[in-house]
Amino acid sequence: MLRIIIRGLLARKIRLFATALAVTLGVAFMTGTMVLTDTISKTFDDLSAGVYKGTDAEVRAQAAFNGPQFTGAQRPLIGGSLAGTLSRVAGVATDEGSVLGYTRLIGKNGQALGNPAGGAPTFGGNWNQVAALNPWRLLTGHAPQAADQVVIDAKSARDGHLRVGDTTTVLVNGPPQRVRIVGIIGFGSADSPGGASVVLFTTPVAQRLVAVPGKFTGILFVAKAGVSQQQLVSNLRQVLPHGVEAVTGAALTKETQDQLQKSISFIGTFLLIFAFIALLVGAFIIFNTFSITVAQRIRENGLLRALGASKRQVLGSVLIEAAAVAVVASVIGLVAGIGVAAGLKALLSGLGFGLPTGGIVFTAKTIITSFLAGVAVTIAAAVFPARRAAKVPPVAAMREATVGSTGYGSKQRFMAGTAIFTLGIAALFTGLFAHAGNAVVVVGGGALLVFFGVSLLGRTFSLPLSRAIGAPLLLLRGVTGELARKNAMRNPKRTAASASALMIGVGLVVFITILASSTTASINSTIDHTFTGDIVIDSGGGLTGGVDPGLAQRLNKLPQVSTAIGVRVGVAKIFGKPEQMSAVDPATAGKIFAVKPVRGSIAGLGRTGVAVYKDVATAKHLKLGSMVPVLFKDTGGQKLRVGLIYGDATAAPAPRYFLATPAFDANFAVRYDTQVFVKKAPSVSMAAALAAVRAAAAKYSGTTVMDQAAFKAQASKPIKQVLTLVYALLALAIFIALLGIGNTLALSIFERTRELGVLRAVGMTRRQLRGVIRWESVIIAMQGTVLGLLIGALFGWALVLAIGVTFSIPVPSLVIVVVVAALAGVGAAILPSRRAAKLNILRAIASE
Repeated sequence: MLRIIIRGLLARKIRLFATALAVTLGVAFMTGTMVLTDTISKTFDDLSAGVYKGTDAEVRAQAAFNGPQFTGAQRPLIGGSLAGTLSRVAGVATDEGSVLGYTRLIGKNGQALGNPAGGAPTFGGNWNQVAALNPWRLLTGHAPQAADQVVIDAKSARDGHLRVGDTTTVLVNGPPQRVRIVGIIGFGSADSPGGASVVLFTTPVAQRLVAVPGKFTGILFVAKAGVSQQQLVSNLRQVLPHGVEAVTGAALTKETQDQLQKSISFIGTFLLIFAFIALLVGAFIIFNTFSITVAQRIRENGLLRALGASKRQVLGSVLIEAAAVAVVASVIGLVAGIGVAAGLKALLSGLGFGLPTGGIVFTAKTIITSFLAGVAVTIAAAVFPARRAAKVPPVAAMREATVGSTGYGSKQRFMAGTAIFTLGIAALFTGLFAHAGNAVVVVGGGALLVFFGVSLLGRTFSLPLSRAIGAPLLLLRGVTGELARKNAMRNPKRTAASASALMIGVGLVVFITILASSTTASINSTIDHTFTGDIVIDSGGGLTGGVDPGLAQRLNKLPQVSTAIGVRVGVAKIFGKPEQMSAVDPATAGKIFAVKPVRGSIAGLGRTGVAVYKDVATAKHLKLGSMVPVLFKDTGGQKLRVGLIYGDATAAPAPRYFLATPAFDANFAVRYDTQVFVKKAPSVSMAAALAAVRAAAAKYSGTTVMDQAAFKAQASKPIKQVLTLVYALLALAIFIALLGIGNTLALSIFERTRELGVLRAVGMTRRQLRGVIRWESVIIAMQGTVLGLLIGALFGWALVLAIGVTFSIPVPSLVIVVVVAALAGVGAAILPSRRAAKLNILRAIASE
C-alpha cells in the first residue's frame, strides 16, 4: 500500500499542487505573523533591559490607579529633595533623579519629527551624569551642560538632517523652546530605542520643560559592591515616606516588558485572525480537491478493495496522501513565513502603524505551532473524502466511473443547515431587539451560525444560483454560455465548495466595508450636527502630548477669530473606574460645544465642578450639586460637584465627563491642549480665517489646521487605514479561494477529457472551448460573490445596529467588489482553459 500511495502522489503531483500552495500560503501567513510579533516583542524586551541595565533600584510614587487600555499605571511625580535623603541609605553607591515625558523635535525643514499619535513615541528627559545609570552613548559631541543645550538620538538627527552645532526647536510642556544640539547619541548598538525620537536636557531644564520644576519621575540607584538589589530595596523602604515605593531594577525591567507586551499583543491577535481565515479558506480547497480526486478514483479504489485492501487501508492511503502534502507544504510555508513577516511589517509601517526595527526572531514555538496547524487543517479537511473512499465496494472496479453529484443534497444535510441558519437568524435578532446583556457578542455568535448554516446549505443554493447567474449567458454567448451554465450545474456539491471559499473572503470584505462606511457616515453626521466651530487644530501629540495652551490665547487675540478653545485631556478614576477626562474654558466653550444642557451650564463648572452625561447621571443617581468622587494621580482623591448634566455626548469634549480648565489645572501637573477649536469672526471669510490661524500655528510645528471638511477626513483617516489593512490581509484569503476555483476547473477538465475531445471533434473551436471554461469560472465566482454580498451585508447591518451607528451602504464599493470578483473568475480560468484548448482531439476521445 505504501508503494501504491507514493506512486499515486507522483502521478497526481500536478493535481495536488494547488492544494499544497493553499496550505503553504496559510502556514506562511501564520508563520509570518508569529515571527513579526516575536521580533517586535524581542525588540521591546531588549529595549527595556537596556534602559535599566545598570539600575539596581528605583524609588517612585505609588500608582494611584491603572489607566484605561494601554496607558498603564498612573503615578504622580516625586519631590527632588527626597534624593538627598535616600543617598545616605546603607548600600547606596550612587543615585540620580530621572525625568521622562513628552517632547517633540523639529527638523531642519521646520517639520516635527516622529508620529506620537500612531507610531513610536517622541520623548524628552534628562542626561544622566552617573555612567552606570545612563543607557545612552555619545556618538559625537558632548553632554548638555547649559540651559539651551540638548543631545538627540542618531535616527532623529538623520531624519531631521540635524547635526552638532545646529539650532532647532523642541515642543515641550509650555511654549516651544529654541535649543542648540551639542551631541548625537545612540542606544546600545541602535540609533534610537525602537525608533523613538529622543531629546535630552540638563536635569533642571528637563524638570522645567518636561515635568515640573523640582520634581522627578523616579530616582534611580546603584548598589554598593556585595549588596543585592533586593537588599538595597529593603533598606530604602525603611525610610520612604507614605505614597512612595521602591522596586528592584529586575522588577522594573519585567514590569516595563509586561506593559509593552500587553500593548502590542493585539497586533499578533489581529493578524492571526486573518491567518486563520486563510487556513479556513484553504480547508475548503483541500476538501474539494480530495473529494474530486476520490471521485475520479472510484474504479482504482474498487480494484484495491477487490485485491484485498481493507477499508482501513484505503482510508489510510488518502489520509497519508493528505499528510504528505501537508508536511511538504508546511515546511515551505515556514520558510516563506520569514518573507511574509517582512511584508507585513512594511505594510503596517506604510499605513502609519510605526513598528520598531530588530533582528528576525524565529522560535521553536512558531515552527511547531505553524507546522501543526498546516498539517492538522489539511488532514481534517481530507477526513470526509477519505471516509468516502473507504466505502467504495470492490464491485466498483467493474463499473464506469461516475463523478457527477447532481441534486440538492441529502435531507439530513438540508435539515441541519436549515436548523443552524434559523438559529443564527434568531440569535441575530435576539441581540438586536431583545436588550441582551452584550448585544455585540450575541450578534457576532448569530452571524457565525448563519455563515455555517449557509455553508451547509451551499449545495442546495448552488443549483438555483448557477441557473440564475448563468441565464443571461445563453443570450450573450449562445451555446458557449449554455454549456458553461450546465457544467456549473452538473456537480452542485463541487461548485458549492469552490464558491464557499470565495464567499468567506467576499463576505468579510463586504462586512468590513459596510462597517467602515457606516462608522464614517456616523462621524460625519456627528460633526455636521454638533460642531458649531469653523476650524480645528490638531496637536499631533495623540494622548501623550499636545501644544502649549498659550496657542489658544494667541488665537483669541486675532481679529479674524471670534473664539478659540483648547481641549486638554487626562486620565482620572471616577466611581472606581478609569475615565478619560477632557477640559475646556467654561467662559467660551458654550459657543462651540453644543452639549444641550439638561441642568446647569458649562459656565458654572469652575474649579470644583464636573459635567456629567445625562445617562451616566441617571445610572449613578446624580443631580445638580451631587458630589462625585474623583481620583487624580497628581492630587489624589477629590470631591467634585456636578455643575452640568448634558444631553448630547457626541457634542461634548468627552462622552461621559468633562471639566473646566481651572479644575483640570488644579489637579493635573502637566498640561497640554490636544486640540484647539476655533470659531471665526462673523465678517471674516473662511479663507482669511484659515490663513490667520495657520500663521499663528506655524510656530507649533506638527499641528494640523483643518476646516470642517478636512476635520471630517482626519477623523475618518484611522478607519480608512484599518480598512486598507484589512483589504490587504483578506487579499490572501481571496487569492486562495480563486486558486481553488482554478483547481476545481483543472480537475474537472481532467475528468471531462473525452467530452472535451468530442466537442472539439464536432466543430467547437479552441476559442469557444476556452470561453466555456472561463464562463463556468465566472459563474462559480459570482455564486460565491452573491452569497458573500448577502451574508456580509446582513452581518454589517446587524453589527452596525448593535453598536448604534448610522447604517450606510457603500454602493460604489460593493459594485467594485462584484466587478473585481467577475474579473477574478476570468483570471482563475486562464490556465485551465488554455490546457483544455490544447488537448489533442484523438487522444482525448480515446481516453478513459
